[in-house]
Amino acid sequence: MTISLVNRGQLQHHILVSLQRVALGFALGAVTGLALGIIVGLSIAARQIADLTVQMVRTVPHLALVPLMIFWFGIGEEPRILLVALGVVFSVYINTVSGIRSVDPKLVEMGRSYGLSKAELIWSIILPGALQQILTGIRYALGVAWLTLVVAETIASREGLGFLAQDARELLRLDVIVLVILIYAVAGWLADFLTRLVEARLLSWHPSYSQQGSRT
Repeated sequence: MTISLVNRGQLQHHILVSLQRVALGFALGAVTGLALGIIVGLSIAARQIADLTVQMVRTVPHLALVPLMIFWFGIGEEPRILLVALGVVFSVYINTVSGIRSVDPKLVEMGRSYGLSKAELIWSIILPGALQQILTGIRYALGVAWLTLVVAETIASREGLGFLAQDARELLRLDVIVLVILIYAVAGWLADFLTRLVEARLLSWHPSYSQQGSRT
């Protein structure tokens, strides 16, 4: 059956559908988490107003919102993409806020002494200083995105790897189930590998990364 799936192009189609869903959901969640994290990390007022609310929402398991998603958005693509985004947004948000708050205040003061504006301080000192932790949050969020997609694709779906695994379970096709699990594993590894490549490139100036490069 697995060979016939490939020959008929069905496996490739399900993989592309899942990739599209995880890409859209991850992009939405990462951009939202990054923007919100930067605002809360830089502003004391925003931290006092928004952070408590975000932390309260974060404690709610996002997969428990599946019935609400179906009620609000039906059984189209929206609930699947939004579920993936919810799985991503908090990891990126928390690491962004933590990264910004952990930037050495002495570096910020030195930037001010050189006459840098607030925008220049953010772009030249604060964001580069927080970048390592932000990228760590993105790496973790990618794994969560794939885990969430497994459940999201069981919501009245007729396409995607999650649907393929569920359909194989009902037909007792163990070979297809194992194949889907392997595809998920490879996709997660590949996403983490690519993220690490980007991380190494963006943080080539960082002492720990330069030391790793010199050892290799």
